[in-house]
This record gives sequence, structure tokens and C-alpha cells, in this order.
Amino acid sequence: MEALDKFMLYTKYVRGLCSVIGLDILDPDYKKGFKTYFTFFLMILYVVLTVNSLLTAKGSTEVLMALSFGGFFGQCLLKLIFTLANRKQYYVNHTNLKESIYFKYLHGSEKEKSVIYKNVSQLLMLVKVTSLLYLSSIFLFSLYPAYMYFFENIKVTIFPLLVPGIDIYSAYGYGFTNMIHMFFGVYGLFGALSSDTAFMMFVFHIVSYTDLLQIHFLSFAEKLTSIEVKYKTKDYAAFCSSKMRELYVSHKEVIDFLSSLKMCYESICVVQVATCVVTISLNLFLALMSDWYATYGFLLASLFQLFIYAVLGTLIQLMNDKISTLVYDAPWHLLPNSDKRSFQFLLYKTQRPIEMFVRGLGPLNVETFTEIMRMIYSSFTMLYSFIVE
Repeated sequence: MEALDKFMLYTKYVRGLCSVIGLDILDPDYKKGFKTYFTFFLMILYVVLTVNSLLTAKGSTEVLMALSFGGFFGQCLLKLIFTLANRKQYYVNHTNLKESIYFKYLHGSEKEKSVIYKNVSQLLMLVKVTSLLYLSSIFLFSLYPAYMYFFENIKVTIFPLLVPGIDIYSAYGYGFTNMIHMFFGVYGLFGALSSDTAFMMFVFHIVSYTDLLQIHFLSFAEKLTSIEVKYKTKDYAAFCSSKMRELYVSHKEVIDFLSSLKMCYESICVVQVATCVVTISLNLFLALMSDWYATYGFLLASLFQLFIYAVLGTLIQLMNDKISTLVYDAPWHLLPNSDKRSFQFLLYKTQRPIEMFVRGLGPLNVETFTEIMRMIYSSFTMLYSFIVE
């Protein structure tokens, strides 16, 4: 299977996920339809059920249980708003990605085709693992109530959300409530999975852009050092001017791609970090105060979401460093004076890397993730000491 075929397979998978919830924004003729409005309806219904559960809650633990899924709800809602606001840019980014990597190098050199194939294969593997984790989480959420009902004869709902006027201890009420909860779980799963896999697709391709740029830089450097008669010949000057123009265009593609990612995803990254922190903190407290099974699932899901975004943010930083090294190590001293000025401009651009930032915390990377977890742990241990004493 060619790299283009794998990329189109990945695109088909992401669009399939988005289509379930009515948000196939990679469709150039996208319009809101029944699926989109049904997603909005489920969100409104979730708010109604949450308010009803808060009003009927008995004690602080039940209040927190009713709010435990709130972080994921807020995350899905805000991601939906930001995605719809930038839907045209997502389509443009996807089209540019397809044309500047897969179509452009469809008949490229073996090195170029090899790095593209390797990177898209790794991307497919990553999304398979992510999908498996997400699907297993919803399976476990639904499995526990089924086990309690059939083997322990105890009625436990999937989520602690009560439908007004419905008695969960009746056969009808129990089945109806869990059916609604499954809708929430499945739609939440597809929403999170479509958003996160699309983020992986866009961010992970910065590796392909960088690897291709590296091939071009190294090839140019080898040719420069192998040419014996330099500087004074017109052919040499024309060769340098042509290659520098190609390198500048390739570098500009990387910068433009990163700029578009920053515009589309910086606000979403802030949402991701904030909602994951709230969910982790809230469910750590619930794990301490109750034996509710679902809190551990929320914890693991939030940790994974936060971690994968941090890893992909780190990946952007590493690729920026790699590009800077390529430019610094290039044999610029062999260039004609006119092209040295162009190279200085290229060097200036590499000193202003584009990164994902989380407002108030710093760049989105593994180091920030570690700092966030340290803050959560410190707050949790202080709260635990207060409760014990």
C-alpha cells in the first residue's frame, strides 16, 4: 500500500468518526444536518439530567459524582464551538497537507517516499492504539452495570445522571436510563476520538515536513561541497539561487503549516488542559471518598488525553529544534554573497519557532505535563491530609 493510500484510509476513518456526530468538516460542502442537531440535543439533555441529579443528590459525594463527567462535557462543547468556527481552515489545512506531501512526492526519490511512508504508518499505528483505548473504556463502562444487574442483582447506572420522573429501580426506568447513558457515552466517545485523531493527523505530519526538509538540505550541502569550481561561475550562482529558492519554499511550507495549526488548535489545547485538570482533580477526590467504579475510568481517560497532547506538543518543539540545526549546519559560507543574504533571512525565521502554548502555564510539552501533575498531586495530598486530620 502506498503512502497516499494509507493517508486516504486515515482520512476516511477520521471523516467517518466526524460524520457520526454530524461534523464532517473535511467535506468542502459541509452543512449542519440532522446528526449535528441531534448532537446539540444530547448536549442539552445532558445539562438537564445533570441539573436534575444535582437537585436530587443526597450529600456532597453524590453532587461530585453528578459533576464527574462535567469536564468531558465542557471539553466536547468547547471543542465543537472552536471547530465549527474554524471549519474552513481545517479543510484548507487538510488539502494543503495532501497536496504538499502526498501528491507532490508521489513520484519523488526513494528517500522522500520512504520517510513519508514511515511516518504515515506510525500515525496509523498511533491512532489504532488510541481507538482501542477509547473503545475499551466505553466497553468497561457498560460492562460493570451489566455485571451488577445479572450477577449481583443490583441496579447501577452507567453514569450518575437521573432522568426526571423516571424510577431507575423499575425494569422500564432502569433500561431507559441506561439507554440514554449509552447515547451519551457513544457520542462522547466519537466526539473525543474524532477530535483527538484529527489533532494527531495534523500535528504528526510536521515530522514528514521536517524529514523532507532535511533531505533537501543534506542533498544541497553534498552538492555544494562536491563542486570544485565555485563563486565565479554563472552556472554555480544559478544553481545556488535555484536551490536556495527551493529550500526557502519548503521551509515556508513548514512555517505556514505550523501557523495554521496554532490558529486552529491553540484554544483547543487550552480547553484540553483545563478540562483534563478539572476531571483529574475531581475524580481523585472521588476515588478517595467513594468506591464508585467509574471514577477510575475518568481518571485514566483524562490522563491519557492530557499526556497525548503534551507528547504531540513536544514533537513540535523537537521538529523546530531539528529545523534550526539543519539551517545552522548548512554550508552557508560556500554560497555567493547574494544568496548569503537569503540564508540570513532563513536563519532569522528559525530563531522564532512556532509552538503550542497553554496560557498561564507555558508551552504545551511533556515538561508542562509533569508540572501540571505535580501541582495536582500537591493539591490532592494537602486535601487528603486535611480530611484525615
